[in-house]
Amino acid sequence: MKKLFCTFVVTLTFLLNFSANALETKSYIPENPTRALIFIHGYGGSGERMTWIKDRLKPLFPDTAFYFPTAPDKAPHGGYEWFVIPELGEGMSREDIYQEMMKDALRNTAPLHKLIKEIRQNLNISYQDIDIAGFSQGGLMALLSALTFDDNLGKVISLSGVPLVFTSDFTKSQVKTAPSILLIQGNRDNIIPKDSLDLTKQTLNALKITPVVREIPNMSHTISSEALQELQTFLK
Repeated sequence: MKKLFCTFVVTLTFLLNFSANALETKSYIPENPTRALIFIHGYGGSGERMTWIKDRLKPLFPDTAFYFPTAPDKAPHGGYEWFVIPELGEGMSREDIYQEMMKDALRNTAPLHKLIKEIRQNLNISYQDIDIAGFSQGGLMALLSALTFDDNLGKVISLSGVPLVFTSDFTKSQVKTAPSILLIQGNRDNIIPKDSLDLTKQTLNALKITPVVREIPNMSHTISSEALQELQTFLK
């Protein structure tokens, strides 16, 4: 009974701490966590819809706490978005689109940074024990949040991520860390431009960061079992 009561108090404490956060966050916290993984959803998604990742990873990482934040902005066609995706039209080039996306994405690194700090405080672990991953829009947010954070995080994974590019809003001077990074993309992704992987790799190389790159054969814009296997191997 005493153990049950203590578990309830700990759980309630986490709920209270995260209710003050700007981001609605679904979380799973084991009894004695020594590590944490933040997983960021893509366009039109939510934290709740990504919690299946926990069920796949928990058996391999039993001492890891899992966090699934939901973006603060509603997407036009349902779900949520981390940044606006402008339409490619007359007078708007790809560079213009990247400029708008990066500006909006950088705005939402602030609540993710706040979440990272709260996780460290609540779990009493180091920043290096906090890994961050994301899919599609979430892939870019994972990279941006880690690179612009004040301390080095653990490992960073972008799955089928929107490309990381330099713009007038995102420059080398804003990058504060050089974490270990894994980039995953399917060779049949029909949502993210084919050169996204190369663009992100070029940006990271300019920062003297050499990412691990995995291109998954026959994978479209999704998280396949092969992609999850690559993620698991990288996190070990």
